Amino acid sequence: MIRRLLIISLTNRVAIIIVSLVLMVVGLVCFKLLKIEAYPDIADTNVVIIAKYPGRAAEEVEQQVTIPIERSLNNVPKVIARRSRTVFGLALIQLSFADGTDDYFARQQVIERLSSADLPDGVTPEIGPLTTAVGEIYRYVLEAPPSVTPTQLRDLQDWVIVPSLLQVPGIADVVTFGGPVKEFHVFTAPEKLRKYKLTLPVVMDAIESNNRNTGGNIIERGGQGLAIRGIGAIRNEEDIRNIVITSINGVPVFIKDIASVEVGPPPPSGLLGYAIFHDGKNVNSGIEGIVSMRRGENPSDVLKALKAKMADLQVNEFPEGVKITPIYDRTSLVNNTLETVSHTLLEGVSIVIIVLVLFLGNLRSALVVAFTIPFALLFAFILMKLNGIPANLLSLGAIDFGIIVDGACVMAAHLVHKFKTATPEERKEGIIKLTLNASQEVGREIFFAVTIIILAYMPILTMQRVEGKLFSPMAVTLAFAVVGAMICALTVIPVLISFVYNKYLDEDQKETIPAWRKKLDVIGWMERKYEVGLVKILKYHKQVVIIGFVIVFALVSFIGKLGTEFLPPLDEGSIWMRAFLPAGTSVTETQKISPVVRRVVARHKQIESIVTQSGRNDDGTDPFPSNRTEVMMVLKDYKTWSQDTTKQELIAELRRELKEELPSTFISFGQPIIDNVMETVTGSAADLAINIQGYDINRMRGIADTVRTIVKGMQGATDVGMEQEGPQAQLNIQINRREAARYGINVADIQNMIEAAIGGKDVGSVYDHDKRYDIVVRYVPENRNSLDMIRSIQIPSASGELIPIGQLAVVKLLDGETNLYRADGKRLLIVKTNVQGRDQGGFVAEAKVKIANVIHLPQGYTINYGGQFENLERAGKQLMIAIPLTVIMVLVVLFMLFKNLKYALMTLVCVLFALAGGIMALLMRGYNFNVSAGVGFVSLFGLSVMAGVLLISAINRERTLDNSNLEFTLSKAASGQLRSITMMLIVAIIGLVPAARSSGIGSDIQRPLATVIIGGLTSTLIFTPFLLTALYYWIEKKKV
Repeated sequence: MIRRLLIISLTNRVAIIIVSLVLMVVGLVCFKLLKIEAYPDIADTNVVIIAKYPGRAAEEVEQQVTIPIERSLNNVPKVIARRSRTVFGLALIQLSFADGTDDYFARQQVIERLSSADLPDGVTPEIGPLTTAVGEIYRYVLEAPPSVTPTQLRDLQDWVIVPSLLQVPGIADVVTFGGPVKEFHVFTAPEKLRKYKLTLPVVMDAIESNNRNTGGNIIERGGQGLAIRGIGAIRNEEDIRNIVITSINGVPVFIKDIASVEVGPPPPSGLLGYAIFHDGKNVNSGIEGIVSMRRGENPSDVLKALKAKMADLQVNEFPEGVKITPIYDRTSLVNNTLETVSHTLLEGVSIVIIVLVLFLGNLRSALVVAFTIPFALLFAFILMKLNGIPANLLSLGAIDFGIIVDGACVMAAHLVHKFKTATPEERKEGIIKLTLNASQEVGREIFFAVTIIILAYMPILTMQRVEGKLFSPMAVTLAFAVVGAMICALTVIPVLISFVYNKYLDEDQKETIPAWRKKLDVIGWMERKYEVGLVKILKYHKQVVIIGFVIVFALVSFIGKLGTEFLPPLDEGSIWMRAFLPAGTSVTETQKISPVVRRVVARHKQIESIVTQSGRNDDGTDPFPSNRTEVMMVLKDYKTWSQDTTKQELIAELRRELKEELPSTFISFGQPIIDNVMETVTGSAADLAINIQGYDINRMRGIADTVRTIVKGMQGATDVGMEQEGPQAQLNIQINRREAARYGINVADIQNMIEAAIGGKDVGSVYDHDKRYDIVVRYVPENRNSLDMIRSIQIPSASGELIPIGQLAVVKLLDGETNLYRADGKRLLIVKTNVQGRDQGGFVAEAKVKIANVIHLPQGYTINYGGQFENLERAGKQLMIAIPLTVIMVLVVLFMLFKNLKYALMTLVCVLFALAGGIMALLMRGYNFNVSAGVGFVSLFGLSVMAGVLLISAINRERTLDNSNLEFTLSKAASGQLRSITMMLIVAIIGLVPAARSSGIGSDIQRPLATVIIGGLTSTLIFTPFLLTALYYWIEKKKV
């Protein structure tokens, strides 16, 4: 097959060049059409169910809403995790599905089963938008002159901006945070109701029955059909005031007689503040829009369309002076990431070309080999487009052009060597015949070596969930590029070399070698030294093999010194902070820390802007209690930072300063994208989440407190706390059924009065064109804001007598739950911690031992370990299965190549050489073993084996020509192949140096991977020419 491919290529040289150029043009077009993103979407397929039960405590919401919904969804197929969060008035249930599950299939399955949930009246669960934890692409705030009120600004957001932005292709959701919502409030007082012998339910019925339009069908008039409308819907507060409730002695009693009607906001669920430092803006109460992209869309295209729509709104819809100010734009992260990738790739290409010139000895050969780089990359773009793989940091950033050109290097080096050493008879046969014969000698080895490289990436393709979505696109993209490079090496490179060296076949046209090249011929010098040294190595081959392998195994044993973690800390160019006040703190009290946070942050010139969000949004997508503040800090470009400050140092300084200013506030730091992803995937954004599951929340809290104390005392533990807030004070109204029955009062009557008089009851809407505003009836604040006033609220009995609630129920303060978490049908408490200054794996191992020694769990209660450690554990188990299978597959391919198990096993020894160098490289740079490093080791398997394939194939090929003197034959073959092996490995090493030393945004994942490959290939370069040659000689000497 290889011979036929080479014949076709060399007999159709011009056609091959034209086809390759056409392919590259197609690749360029495909690149323009590729989806470009910063990071791959690593979230699971998720379906979120949101159910609001306003005014109800977390216990009631859990019992009446959360649990019924969970039970209705128990048999949804392909679900791998079920979690729920319940807070005051809100339940959020999340189902995570297995990899590969179609989003619309998952949503349809949930919708079908959701209808079977037995829920209270008025509770209608909704499916969350089709977005993911990485879907948030844009945040903005609305700014306006003093002439525009905050309520008018919120109106503009709710009824103009949000509907318009949702029409933008690719936008899944726009969440509003902050700003007063317009409502019509009817405030009444008990004494006024008693004056007219009215009750609150009568008032509510009057408003409801006086707020509708009706129709009288159609009448004919003069040949026309006239639609009849009865207009009676409420239009404004004056209409509400003039509603008649009853009449006394013929005198009507209006709403305005017993209540005041006002336009105003409900109690806020969330409050927003922000500061944009370069503009000098510092706002303590604002309105924010958070834009999320639909899963699977191209963020670059969506952002472009979004900004165009915003510009249109600015011109055609906004009042004078109102404007949208962006405070977070994913475009910046995409551009910064692409800049990091582009810079790394450009450096890599430049260095590879320079090294090729030095190794191949002339610019022509180097440029011929370098042609492989654009060809392979553009070939990969074609396959990426066909397979729907986006271009991002990992799919492009991990491409090593040194690896890509390896096959072309071997082919070019071998052809140039053959041209220079060709006999006169071979020269007379012509360039085509000579090129064909020389290409055949290494074509088969190149094909099998590339196949092995691709096989080595198989373990990456078996990874699941987060790690699979992170690294599978990289493996597939690199495999595409390597296949393209192999096609180029077996077709285009021989053609180009034959054109370039055609004239030098003539004896009179031999290539002249400049003096500078002779001086820079380092490989020639190495070949000569290697040939001399190989004589001694083969003489003492046993000692060399034994000592060499002792050294290799000693280096490999250092693997036990490596710490473990899931991923290196990622840098998104921003900081995500969470601040927690004591449970039960109101949102207005919680917001008081926001100005303090903004003041502290303003001291640090590295920060561009800050947004503080206290409480939760109105949509229910953030199930947080009122005592939580989330803070996003957008950082300035690192190029503007002073050299003596790092991001970690900035965070440490912020932590210290905020602790001094807010000593009773629990603060944790993270990153916005990865934190949201980890929270979605594992239930917690922390490095380690210790999950305590059971039934009795008080018993679970006792266990959790003990666990927290243990973890807090461990070295490296930071931000230790509970994921859930503790109990908060509740005002409990415990109804005495016997007393209620004595007065002929139903429990429902008492509950309805509690709901309406204290919490407020929605009794209808006011429509203003396409806008709609709620009408809420409740008591005036002074009649509902104290225990005594609540006890004095009166309920009409069967006889018409008004009975105070204090006689019908016990009203007292008790502790209740702030929020309730559940997982797989059981209650859940999470003790969380981040780990600094040591590895995650060692920290968890120590924690497990200490917790097991102290805590003895009762039956029905469990402790398991999640957070990022959960991902690490899962990825480790997958690799422990996949890597041995891959080694077996590589061994099979090697056997197919050599037709000899002994040679296949000898070649596989190179994996050990690479492993030793990769481990030492991680230790020298102070890196932990993580999934990124693991992917580097997997990549090493193929590359290191390729070196062994080239060496043993060359020796075997030489032995077929002359096997009379094994030592001479082996020395000749090994020396002759040293240039190809050295060039292949050094080019691959040099090509990854920029990625290993890169420090730009998005480079965090590249560095461990590149470090491992550089270290592994360096040790392969050191050990393979000596140890593998000595091992071959030792084994084969007995046969000669």
